[in-house]
Amino acid sequence: MKQKPQKTEFAEIINVAPDVDQVVCDGGGGPLGHPQVWYNFDGRDHASCHYCGRKFVKNKAE
Repeated sequence: MKQKPQKTEFAEIINVAPDVDQVVCDGGGGPLGHPQVWYNFDGRDHASCHYCGRKFVKNKAE
């Protein structure tokens, strides 16, 4: 029986201001980064990077 690989690292969570509509991710830059990609929140309170798994979360407005 084939086992699925288990992901042992947790994705980084980055808090952003509640009025932000877009975020950009480059995986941290340098040789370990990935191509720069932009993500829109499109009415949601979070966006996740398809390359590195970073999760961008809007802070709640107080």
